[in-house]
Amino acid sequence: MASNFYFDLTRELNAERCIVLLASGQAVVYYRLALMSKDGDWILEETPDACRRVLEVLGQYGARYRAGAPLDVLWLAGGWSSHFELFDEQRRRIRCDFFTRPPRIPSLWLESAFSAFSAGDLAVIDLPSLILMKKTQRAKDYPIIGELARRLPPELEIEQTTDPDRILELAPTFGPSSSRNAVRQALDGRGRLAVVLALAEEIDHLQDLDRRRVRRYEDASGPYRKAMQGLEVSPSLAESHRQLCLLAEELLPQRPLEES
Repeated sequence: MASNFYFDLTRELNAERCIVLLASGQAVVYYRLALMSKDGDWILEETPDACRRVLEVLGQYGARYRAGAPLDVLWLAGGWSSHFELFDEQRRRIRCDFFTRPPRIPSLWLESAFSAFSAGDLAVIDLPSLILMKKTQRAKDYPIIGELARRLPPELEIEQTTDPDRILELAPTFGPSSSRNAVRQALDGRGRLAVVLALAEEIDHLQDLDRRRVRRYEDASGPYRKAMQGLEVSPSLAESHRQLCLLAEELLPQRPLEES
């Protein structure tokens, strides 16, 4: 693969042991389904040591916080994410986002995900988990899910694909045990249009779930984001981190924001 700053940064962050997994857009690049992605997203091990390691490495690159929670387990455990930007040697802006509780990913998976990799690895989220992460409110993610699903065994692909033609093709052999409405429509011989409509309903539901999740966090972070905009943040990443932690202690909930 050609040189990729996000891949290199993943290896650097994991130099001592695996503490980050490359996810989202850059993971799609890794799986060769996209040529580029505008930023980097990492699942971070939820420990103070992992947070310190990331802050140390990013500080060496002159990174600064963008709007988001402090990189601290107190808030990361609540489902918040931390956002940074820096500039590489070509003065290109690099955006880096970190989180420890990726939406839709089972906590049981997270408990063993990091141990699958060694120090210095280009550690990347696995395909089934990446598909779950991609079930967002953005319409552009669903064709990607379809392409990612093609990399899975057919009995798993039929449960994740967003391609109606693949459902029609796979349903006779791999669909009888599926509970997906789109698969049931295919098995009942309702035709392609029925499968397309069932997929559209499923995707609309997934988008709505993610939209509501994001809105909960946006609403809860309103006072913090407003205060952060007026904060004169130190050019030192370590000092700005301290400032944001003090601000977050006052204004940012630490608990996960579950749907009421």
